[in-house]
Amino acid sequence: MIAWFGRRGIYYGWVIVAVMFVTLFISLGFRFAFGVFYSAILDETGWPRADTAGVVSASMIVYACTAALIGYLFDRLGARVLFPIGALCMGAGLMLCSTSESLAGLTVSYGILLGFSYAALGFIPHMAIVPRWFHQRRGLASAVSLAGVGLGSLGVAALSAELILRIGWRETMWWFGIGAMVVLIPINLLFHRHSAERIGLVPDGPSTRPATRTAPVKDGATIGDAVRTPAFWLLSLAVTMTGVCTMTMVVHQTRLLVDMGYSLPLASLIFGTLGVMRAIGGLIWGPLSDRIGRAACVVIICGISIVGLALLWLTSLLPAESFALRIALLSGYVLTFGIGFNGMAPVYASAVSDKFAGRNLGTIFGLLDLGFGLGSAVGPWWAGWMFDRYGNYDAVILGVALGVMITGLGLWAA
Repeated sequence: MIAWFGRRGIYYGWVIVAVMFVTLFISLGFRFAFGVFYSAILDETGWPRADTAGVVSASMIVYACTAALIGYLFDRLGARVLFPIGALCMGAGLMLCSTSESLAGLTVSYGILLGFSYAALGFIPHMAIVPRWFHQRRGLASAVSLAGVGLGSLGVAALSAELILRIGWRETMWWFGIGAMVVLIPINLLFHRHSAERIGLVPDGPSTRPATRTAPVKDGATIGDAVRTPAFWLLSLAVTMTGVCTMTMVVHQTRLLVDMGYSLPLASLIFGTLGVMRAIGGLIWGPLSDRIGRAACVVIICGISIVGLALLWLTSLLPAESFALRIALLSGYVLTFGIGFNGMAPVYASAVSDKFAGRNLGTIFGLLDLGFGLGSAVGPWWAGWMFDRYGNYDAVILGVALGVMITGLGLWAA
């Protein structure tokens, strides 16, 4: 199989990137589209928003608790073993969720199985794969693979909204569970390999200097070395606040638009468009950060993201009669926040790889993502509690803006 691609002039690293794209499209595409299901579940059950958002919080607590373990398992077993296990958990979890009749049952099903699958199929192992295949094009490869998250957000959100209207959220979850297993298990078993060096290839492809062909894989930083550096803790702060901001918006922004009078399909389409902007942003910032540096990109990203949140807040204040102005402001939010903060993941991934590339990179990503999981657990519940208490999302939007600033400072200083 590898030789088949080689005879056609295709570097096998790009095949790996394509498999990562599809895996992230489905796994994280669903995670970031949960806001569509959140709105449908609220309409059916009438549960409090904070309690219902706690379903996501539970999954992210499991994510946080297993993040370091997933990184360790990835370093030892590789994607070819870990990803099919994650796909099986994702499929089983979604199928169990579809049968849950209580908030507790939904929390357990979604929290445990989906939380583990999000770690196993998510950011941690995928970003640890990239340095095994790319050195000079690390930012570009990260951006292309992570574009699957953004496009998956659009595809899964739009399809989910349509299916929910036709067959309900339970049946939709059931079929997504089946689809996840049918697609993700075979492609990851068939195509994944450990690294370019293990199969006799040069990182980045044949254009790389021949001298790199025999270069040994670097051991890189040990776990102890990493956690003793200021950069590790600054990156940990940044990724924790990223979790707070990202999952707060993922869970609640669709419902915010529904509260403003938009239909669920239209709100889902707007949310999905943010996913497309995420993909575009990643494709911009990843290669650009290779050229101008990670810190400079972070300053630009956070600046335009705060502008976007201000536009969203202004949109929420306008009456329904100001249709044209609301659409204009909302479009500005989708463009700036989508390309900005949502598209920042390749810059973060490349920054971590720059500091800690080596045999323990997966474990280090896992330790850092402990913060992402905890932040992601707190954010949705906090936003739901704020709405239940005050009846609007004004303070939530302000809190997310502060979180964006803290994220930027952490990445810039690291």
